[in-house]
Amino acid sequence: MKKMIVLLPFIALLAACSGSTQTKDWYKQHDAERKTRVAECRNDAKERLTADCENALAAQAEVSVFGK
Repeated sequence: MKKMIVLLPFIALLAACSGSTQTKDWYKQHDAERKTRVAECRNDAKERLTADCENALAAQAEVSVFGK
């Protein structure tokens, strides 16, 4: 039982980090995914602070200003 208590925080940490983070360039190349992710990021302030949202929002800004 002690082993389970010791491992539980590590399992929780791994579960929290399991989301994938795409690069800004990846989001620039995948319009549908970028638009979906940007909408999700703008809808959730906590989510907006993640690296994935920063990449999606930066890609959206670049595409809006400079095009693809």
